[in-house]
Amino acid sequence: MVGGDALLKRGLRPHEIAATVSPEDLVTALIRNLAGVVGGQAAYCVGPELAVIASWPAPALTGLTETAREPVADGGFVLVAEPKRWGDREQVVLRETAGWLGMATRLDRLRVDRDRAEARAEVLRVEVRTARERFAQVRELERRRLVKAITTTTLRDLDDVRRRLRRLDESLTESSSSAGELEQVRESLDELLDEFRTVVRGVYPSILPDRGPRAALEELAATLPRPVRFDGDLGRRVGWEIESGLYHAVAAVLNVLGGTKGDAAVAVDFSREDALRVVVTAPASELSVSDLHTVLEHDAERLAVLGGSMRCAVTDGAAVVSIRLPERAHPVVFDSPRFGHNGLYRRVSNLVRQAVAAGGPDRARWAAVAERLAGPPRVAVVRAPGSPSESAVGVVVVDVVGVADQSLAEEFLADDGPRGSIDAVLCLVPPTPAFRAALRWGRQRVALSESMSLADLARTVITWSPVIAARRAIVTVRELASVLPPDHPLRWGIDRIGAGTHEIAELDLLDDLERGDTHLLRGAGWGAAVEAVRLLGARGTDSRARLGLSADAGEEQILEAADHAVRRWRAHAERPGTGGRDRAACEVLARTAEGMLSS
Repeated sequence: MVGGDALLKRGLRPHEIAATVSPEDLVTALIRNLAGVVGGQAAYCVGPELAVIASWPAPALTGLTETAREPVADGGFVLVAEPKRWGDREQVVLRETAGWLGMATRLDRLRVDRDRAEARAEVLRVEVRTARERFAQVRELERRRLVKAITTTTLRDLDDVRRRLRRLDESLTESSSSAGELEQVRESLDELLDEFRTVVRGVYPSILPDRGPRAALEELAATLPRPVRFDGDLGRRVGWEIESGLYHAVAAVLNVLGGTKGDAAVAVDFSREDALRVVVTAPASELSVSDLHTVLEHDAERLAVLGGSMRCAVTDGAAVVSIRLPERAHPVVFDSPRFGHNGLYRRVSNLVRQAVAAGGPDRARWAAVAERLAGPPRVAVVRAPGSPSESAVGVVVVDVVGVADQSLAEEFLADDGPRGSIDAVLCLVPPTPAFRAALRWGRQRVALSESMSLADLARTVITWSPVIAARRAIVTVRELASVLPPDHPLRWGIDRIGAGTHEIAELDLLDDLERGDTHLLRGAGWGAAVEAVRLLGARGTDSRARLGLSADAGEEQILEAADHAVRRWRAHAERPGTGGRDRAACEVLARTAEGMLSS
């Protein structure tokens, strides 16, 4: 705070304080001013446990006798303890301070809402521009496909009809038998009409609006030379653009995999989890993954415009194409009020918002960081074929069936793609060492669990979601800032954030300890790792849960337990035999406990 001591000496009225200091420092300045006016202790507390938001001159009210309290409009109280001056003027200042604190809280909430709306509006503008560009590209691809279908296929058949008619004319001139020629002309015309019907069905399947994509695909499958088996269900109907996009994608795959004769049936499996999913499997296929990518490239691009994805693979000689399409074309932005209360998250969010507003050649990339920063946590579940899929509340579950190898880890670590931007992985199949190493030492660190349930992992990720989102954004932001001039203000803001990332150090240490394949704190005694994991918030972020106390433990017990934790971890860090990694871990743990002493 600027000029804090001068304010204390002058004993200003709260409105004078509000006109002097910045909005970020207003709460602390008001409490310090009130303490100076009454000549005692002042504090702003919220919640049933009176958690201290700001206090002066002592960091807590422990051991002091409360003299008065004044409610704050948006919750909490202003408390005064053991004042040296307590007359009418001091009581007026107390009431005015409570009023200005309520105003400051409301203004801060409105400011956060405004900033969030501005950031979201910018993200939407970028999305609209990107969508327009991609729609134009897909429109051109579709135009070329239809032109090719009409000009190449049908004109070829018209040439065949024209040739047969010429032969028929010659046979009539020579007065020979024309019955055989007429039959061949009729067959050619029938084939031509069938080709036109196929083209029309590809543009607008008439059964789709009334009965949905499965019925339309079954109608298409009846015209294919290879049998097709359908299984599963897509659930309730969704919007026309989604059903149409799904139909065209699956129809393209069926035309490729079922377009040639064969005895083995093509399997089409429908399911619905966080999105509409279709898996098409063709046994005894001669197509390679490269072939599938080539022939389905345009269809995959059309699907991507709607936010979907198409993955091609060949397993044991069978071609497998997996299609995923969200239920709505426009993403729903996850926005949780708790995010705004996390200091690290708020600082990172403000920095990204400033970068988006500043514009520049990388504005779209900064906007993408802003969107991911406000998005929900993403948890990948890697499972074996045949095992049931799972879902969890509060997170996006990315379901993966297959091997947990390095290539899959690289997909998880990517910033984009259907399997990208993953925050945590639940691996239900034995992962390779390269998979573990990539997630731990990758550019974006991803938590890995091989034993937790999905519900437990989701709860942990949600608890840490503001820090996880901020850590992910910081990594990308530093890369974007590397091309900025040395004196650019954003560089200074990034350096300030990087200097105060204790929460990220806590999260990284918790991840290391919970993996179980580390030697951290082995020399700290039996149960040290369990105690450290609890202190880091794995069993709950409340101070009592972190310190292993009962829910009804008092303030003195919390302070005593926190002080014991500080001394315990400091002592182990200072032992001569403690290694560098253990010493760094102990410093993180001691600082966590110290934070409870000053809260």
